[in-house]
Amino acid sequence: MRRMFLGIVVVSICAALSVGVWADTQSASLTRWEMTLANSFPGGIALDEGGLVYTVTNSGMQVIRLDSANSLYRSWGVSEHPQDVAIVDGIVFCTIRGANHISYLNPEGTSTSTSLVPFPDAGLGELHRGPDTAGGNIVFWIAEPAIQGLLRFEYNPADPPRVTDAPSDYPATQSVSSISPVIVPAEYERFSYDIRLITDPFPAAAPQTSPPYTQWQLPLGDDRWLEDLAVADDGTLWVSFGTPLLIRFDPVASTIQLLETIQNVAIFQGLLPAADGSIWFGNIVDGSIGHLNPVTGLSEVWRIPGTGEVYDLAFDADGAIWYTDRVGEAIGRLDTLAGEATVYRLAEESEPLYLEIDSAGDVWFTAGYGNYIGRLTLAP
Repeated sequence: MRRMFLGIVVVSICAALSVGVWADTQSASLTRWEMTLANSFPGGIALDEGGLVYTVTNSGMQVIRLDSANSLYRSWGVSEHPQDVAIVDGIVFCTIRGANHISYLNPEGTSTSTSLVPFPDAGLGELHRGPDTAGGNIVFWIAEPAIQGLLRFEYNPADPPRVTDAPSDYPATQSVSSISPVIVPAEYERFSYDIRLITDPFPAAAPQTSPPYTQWQLPLGDDRWLEDLAVADDGTLWVSFGTPLLIRFDPVASTIQLLETIQNVAIFQGLLPAADGSIWFGNIVDGSIGHLNPVTGLSEVWRIPGTGEVYDLAFDADGAIWYTDRVGEAIGRLDTLAGEATVYRLAEESEPLYLEIDSAGDVWFTAGYGNYIGRLTLAP
C-alpha cells in the first residue's frame, strides 16, 4: 500500500527522561482481591450495574464474580480455557476456547447453558457486544485469532440458561496499599493523510451461517494472526492483525477497508472506538498509544517512555485514556492535551491485562501473573 500522507510532525516534549516527576497529590489506593486458586490467571473483566465484578480464569477454568463490598467470591466451573466475559441484562457470557463454545449463566440462580460453535477450530477469543437486532436479540462479536475469522453470535433473551449448576461461594482475601504516580511526558508524532488516497471498501468473502452464528474469514495474509477487535457505536468493526494497518469491517454491507497508521512496526492491542468514528489503540511493540481518524485523515501516536506493552485501553469521564502496561507492570492515564502520562507502578510479576472504569471513576483490572483482581482509587 502507498504511503498516503501530506506531512509529518514530531514533537519531543522531553528528550532526556529518566525518573519523571513524582506527584503526591495524585496518589491512589490499590485494593487487591487475591484469587483463591494459585495460578488461576484471571483474564477478561466486566462490571455490572450493581458494582459486581466478573472475570474468567484461564487455568482455573472458572467464571468468577467478586462482591467487593463484602470481599466475597462466587465461582462457576466451565470447560477448558475460558477467554473473556461480558454481562448483559443480568446474564453472564463467556467464550470457551478449548471446548469451542459460548457459556452463559444466571449469576443469581443456578442455571447455565452452553452454545457450541458449529465451525471447527474457531479459537474463540475476546467477546464484544454489538448493536442489538431489531427484534431485541443480543449480538456479540468474537475474535477467532487462529483462523483469521470474525464470529457473530446472536442470543435470544427468550432462551435463558437452563442447566442446573450450583456455584461456590468463598471469602476473597483483600489487601490495600497506596501508590504515588510518576508523571512522564509523551513524545507526540502525527501524519496528515490525503483522505482521497485512502482505499475504498471492497467486498468481503461470503460468510458461513449456521444460526445463531455467522462467520467471516478475513484476508489477513500468510502467517498473520487476528490480534484484537472492537465494535463501534454504528456497528462497524475495527480489527488489528500484527501490521501497521487496521481493518474496518462493515457487517451490513459485508465490506472491508484497509487503513494505514503512523507506525512502521506494530502489533495493535486494546482497540478503543471513539464517538466521532475514530479509533484508539495500543502498540505492544513500542509502548505507545495511537489514534486514527479516517474522516479527517489524521494519524497520531504518543510514545510513553518506560512503557513496555500497552495492552488494554478505556476512556474515563474526562476523555483521558487509561491503559494497562502488561510488561511494564503499571496502570497509566494518558492526557493527550497535556502530552503526559500518569503512571502507577504495580508489584513485579503483576501483569495487568484488561481494565474497566466504573461510574465512580475507579479503575478495575485483572492481573494475570499476579493472580488477583485490582481496583485503583484516586485520592480526592
